[in-house]
Amino acid sequence: MTQELTVKENPPLLSVRGSQVGLGSWLPEHLEAWMRAIQDPEIGIYSDGSFALPIREKEAEIFEGSSKEGGASFAIYELKSLHFIGSCGLFGLNLRNQTASFGITIIDKTLWGKGYGTEAARLALDYGFRFMHLHNIQLDTTGFNQRAIRAYQKAGFKEIGRRREALWLAGRRYDTVYMDCLAAEFTSPSPGWFALEK
Repeated sequence: MTQELTVKENPPLLSVRGSQVGLGSWLPEHLEAWMRAIQDPEIGIYSDGSFALPIREKEAEIFEGSSKEGGASFAIYELKSLHFIGSCGLFGLNLRNQTASFGITIIDKTLWGKGYGTEAARLALDYGFRFMHLHNIQLDTTGFNQRAIRAYQKAGFKEIGRRREALWLAGRRYDTVYMDCLAAEFTSPSPGWFALEK
């Protein structure tokens, strides 16, 4: 109840809205919910293929570092409730070649498989291509995470290769899957950015 009152009294500022999610700036107050969530083995393993116990200071540095290097770290909100449900971002920028890497984690497991991650990825790609002038955005994921691979494909990514059996997890080996998206192949979802005069 307290969280609902706080959201209503002080709603987050959303940079862009889709039909299910909105993206806003990553804020320090998101760190506590993030730290609680990634201690869940299922979230950790599906996020990056590991279950490393998080260190608060290190996690804070990751989000701060992305912004300092010119990247973009977004908080993902479910639009109806305006609750924080995850994060996504563009990092590892190479401005000369107009490339970056993408990452996303939905920390509310009740929303997995319902299109929230796909829409957030499309909005982040649109931001990267439209406002950061990127040409190629890539990601890597685990071969066992078929739900994520399907979501990335729906968002506009294409598989470009695999590093075979590169991940060792719980006594088994899995491929690392590499995917990318080109600006020329991406169809903008036409989100609610401000209107530019023609």
